[in-house]
Amino acid sequence: MRQLLCLIAFLSLPVFAQSDANLVATRSAEFSQKIANTHPRLLLRPADLPALRAFLKDLPAQPDGATLAKLALPALDNKPLIPEPRAVKNGTSEGTQLWQAGYKAANDTAAWAQRYALAWLLTEDPAYGREAARWLLHLASWSIDRDTYRSNDELFIQSLRPMLFAYDWAHGALSEDERKTVSRALIARMEVLASQVQPKFSLTRPTVPDNSLSHPMRFISTLGQGGLALLHEHKAAADWLAWSHEYYLRQFPVWGGPAGGWAEGLNYWSTGITQHQRFLEGMALLGFSEPLARPFWRNTAYFGVYNQMPYGGSFFGDLNNIANPSGSIALILEKAAVLNADPYPLAYARLLRQKPPASFGYYTYDGIDAFLQRFRTGQAALPDVKLTELPQSRYFDDIGVVSMHSALGSPDDIMLAFRSSPQGSASHGFADQNSFVLNAFGQPLAINSGYREFYDSPHHVGWSRQTKSKNALLFGGEGQRIKDASASGTITRFADGASYSFATGDASRAYSPHAERALRHVFFVNRRYFVMLDEASAAEAVKFQWQLHARSEMSLVPERGEITQQQKDARLTVRFLSPAASALTMRQSDTFEPPVGASYQAKMPNEWHVTTETRSPAQQQDFLTLLYPWRANEAGLPNVQTLPASKGYAARIGDDLILIAREAEKQVEAAGWQLAGMAASFSSEGDTLRFSLIEARSLAGPLELSASAALSLEGLRTPHGLSLSATLREPLSLRLRPGFGVKTLSGAQSWQQQADGSVLLQLAAGPLQLSLQR
Repeated sequence: MRQLLCLIAFLSLPVFAQSDANLVATRSAEFSQKIANTHPRLLLRPADLPALRAFLKDLPAQPDGATLAKLALPALDNKPLIPEPRAVKNGTSEGTQLWQAGYKAANDTAAWAQRYALAWLLTEDPAYGREAARWLLHLASWSIDRDTYRSNDELFIQSLRPMLFAYDWAHGALSEDERKTVSRALIARMEVLASQVQPKFSLTRPTVPDNSLSHPMRFISTLGQGGLALLHEHKAAADWLAWSHEYYLRQFPVWGGPAGGWAEGLNYWSTGITQHQRFLEGMALLGFSEPLARPFWRNTAYFGVYNQMPYGGSFFGDLNNIANPSGSIALILEKAAVLNADPYPLAYARLLRQKPPASFGYYTYDGIDAFLQRFRTGQAALPDVKLTELPQSRYFDDIGVVSMHSALGSPDDIMLAFRSSPQGSASHGFADQNSFVLNAFGQPLAINSGYREFYDSPHHVGWSRQTKSKNALLFGGEGQRIKDASASGTITRFADGASYSFATGDASRAYSPHAERALRHVFFVNRRYFVMLDEASAAEAVKFQWQLHARSEMSLVPERGEITQQQKDARLTVRFLSPAASALTMRQSDTFEPPVGASYQAKMPNEWHVTTETRSPAQQQDFLTLLYPWRANEAGLPNVQTLPASKGYAARIGDDLILIAREAEKQVEAAGWQLAGMAASFSSEGDTLRFSLIEARSLAGPLELSASAALSLEGLRTPHGLSLSATLREPLSLRLRPGFGVKTLSGAQSWQQQADGSVLLQLAAGPLQLSLQR
């Protein structure tokens, strides 16, 4: 009996906990008081209309302005109403086709209502008002209910969101009876939406990543828009609006954090951000901009800047084997630039050279958004900036992604993204911890492989989600757990300078129980090529596999341990430096297991997969590899030599000497150098030596130094002196033996020349520019 009473009490709890309710009540009262009982409210205010109408008159004189004006004023041609679609679940090839047809019909119907409503606001033409009313009443007549949501939540939401805008914008064109009819339908659907979304989230406790949250979190924006549209006419509307606003202010997003990343990948970032940004921009226009001040919204545009290539590049996550730029993505960046008064995302948006969105699909910004943004951008004044002013690499620590570039935004850019995510393989994230993608010279060269005919198809689950489809290791053919937030990775190290980037990922947890250790170190040397060290340990002796995936057939030279991939005039050569080529086998396939559905594969490019495998089983295995991108008109791979090392690894690549250590040792002894640290590079040009050190405590050899704490730096030694650059996390002492008597020194708090010829320096935390002159 007691258990029954407890169950009844639990089921009687409100949708959100008491502390949540207090937050909502306070914010609800504020909104009810401060937001006027007038229309429009969604993205537009009555005070905007005179300037917007004047803007429309002048718009045709702008480049592509006539096209935007036409999008804002659709033809009055008595278009036939679209029949109500049937809500069908997906999960099979046929079911998915019906599921998609259902939500597309729903969105198309509601979009026409919204377009005619905007045209009425712009022109005050009664004919537009009547068309908006005709489509709104048609939508209101549909049987949209809880069962619709459960069968096809996309049909539900895509019929609702544009309908809310249409109701708000055409409010003054509707008769009292028409308003009641449409409002009644909207309230019923909003009640369903609230009951399905709010129980999944808390305003006061962080939301744990979960496979079921992708859609509901996106729908929070529509819950807020519905609350705003129905404010002052339905008692629950203020609470819907308040709850949504508070979630964005306190907990959003599930899939990222302050750095602005999105663990589901670029596709789900772009299709989700359009919804969230649209709602929050509208709230900011009403004076409620607090959520947009959070670090996530200050930074998320840079997730696009650093990861969306100006061409079809590859990235992590669902539907991202090739991620193409679009007018919608450019508009996300443009909006962020205007909202944050930050000119860099706007500079990148313009570099993408995309036409403004002209379609009216749900998942992207549409023609109305493009029209309104042209109006908003014209009111903002942002300076011209150069992308070369930005750091060339960026670490999104909230999602465990490091994005390394050689020349951000340039046709000559070399880009490698490396992922080891604390969110694991939950939702639309995949089992790709410690994997990489590589794009260079306008082409995707090492890709995130696999397709999605429909969600959780045999191919989607059995290939695209699996580690075997990524540029990652397998342990005896075994990869990481899928659909599991605990199958996570960690970026344990990120060091960055003008000439280098270095990152370490630990994916041991993701590979459990097959792996005891899975470390990958990525060294971007001189922003020209990559040296990668994998440290792998298995629970028992196995053969290890190193995977590489591409959009075209690769050339294999097993006797040299070499793979070359080409896309148009771009090339990527991978050379195995250790183990020796004789200890490895290579095989290539252009098939998927499981295969892609035949009808889908016929319209998609093929992909190739190379597996490099150790010949003999072992419990522990290191792989040292060189990844060298180059153009067809270049000489290609320089002379490469693996050097003997008593500790760690060493290789000579052209005129460069590379040292890299194992994690547990952090020591390299080779080629006349002794490094106590993680890695180093030395580039000789006559009597000039350029070098970089990663987490070094000491260095002995032609140049000597020791520090009281590990530091990463880059330096230049010439016949005239020595210069060092770094960003120090803490104050430290540094002892240098430059090999000459120091006449002048700048950049240190204090320094002393020692009797043995060394120089002892005291350095402050923060940026360091140190110069020692003869």
